[in-house]
Amino acid sequence: MDAALTLTLVGISHRTAPIAVRERYVVQASDLADCVRILTQSEGIREAWLVSTCNRTEALVVSDRGTQAESKVRAHLFRNLGDEQLYAYEDVQALIHLFRVASGLDSLVVGESEILGQMKRCMEQAQAAGTLGPVLRPLLQQALHVGKRVRSETALGTGTLSVARVGIDMAGRVFGRFQNVRALIVGTGETGLLVARHLKESGIGELAFVNRTLERAVEAANELGGSAHPLGDLTRIATRADLVVSCVEAETPLVTPASFDRKLLSRRDRPMVVIDLSVPRSVAREVRELDNLLVYDMDDLQRVVEENLRLRGDAGDATSSILIAELHKFLALRTYASFTPAIAAMRERFQSVREEVLDNLTHGKAAPESIQVAHELTKRLLDAALDSMKEGARNARSEESLDREYRRFLENL
Repeated sequence: MDAALTLTLVGISHRTAPIAVRERYVVQASDLADCVRILTQSEGIREAWLVSTCNRTEALVVSDRGTQAESKVRAHLFRNLGDEQLYAYEDVQALIHLFRVASGLDSLVVGESEILGQMKRCMEQAQAAGTLGPVLRPLLQQALHVGKRVRSETALGTGTLSVARVGIDMAGRVFGRFQNVRALIVGTGETGLLVARHLKESGIGELAFVNRTLERAVEAANELGGSAHPLGDLTRIATRADLVVSCVEAETPLVTPASFDRKLLSRRDRPMVVIDLSVPRSVAREVRELDNLLVYDMDDLQRVVEENLRLRGDAGDATSSILIAELHKFLALRTYASFTPAIAAMRERFQSVREEVLDNLTHGKAAPESIQVAHELTKRLLDAALDSMKEGARNARSEESLDREYRRFLENL
């Protein structure tokens, strides 16, 4: 990176704060472009990117060194949030964190693959907002490449890889088999459809979709089977369901105690299960007080997640060499890119000296063969010089030093 610039990452995640805190700092997709645009309007901040998912909200900015970018990001996105619930990294540490996020190593479900799609969409929004530049654009592309490589070359690419899957695993502990289970999916966005596909694969008995836009619910029902209903039918459909999974973006809870018939709940021979995969939560807290009904939110899934981690064993360790190698490659390329003005000046000087020597030796009457030899010699000398510069860029930060930096990062998590 240019020595005059600083890379700063500030965020909050499932590692540092419970859902009751995280949901207050979610940035909706419709607001993301404005958020990054406002960040780049702050003095000294040149580029900005923001990702906000059910388990994290974090901003990555490039600023002039000495800008105090961290305090500006905190003031814009994380006002009134305590130090113990935030993390902040600069330069190499920020790169390490970003690559770990893309690899799924920092996810609630280690190795989950949804984060790559979320990062890519947020990158596209920042690009459309005009807040990505020569530092963040290639960096984010490299992070996506790292994430794909980790999943294809390590054990993190197998097993339970999404919050949706973990939610269904949790429901399976209550129901056992899904053949006689009636499920209602509230919301037909990416997570809702993923939940429905997992239920379909598990042999779900009945599937129903409720969505604000009925057409989306109809599309989901046509693709995966089941029935489609408008949001106004939520109470009627929820009453007869065994499993309700809510995956919606809403400022206030959509699923409330009024969504259920208490008398019918009391007569059930097994509890109803309600899983809230939304952040902010879309199931009202009061729903937990209803009899014969079990409610799980993102924090409650942690037990299943911990088992998932144990099953993966040391798979996370196997990614270290990939992350360090990719980190080394990125830093070497950035260092070499900083040589661009010097390379241009050197190429121009080589050509100038060549012409000067030719003129002096031949008095301006060089034979075509001599000119060809001079050009070839200049090219080979320039290539040799560039190779030396590339080697210097590669050695600017050794893989051994980055390995030590990575281990320090892990020790401070």
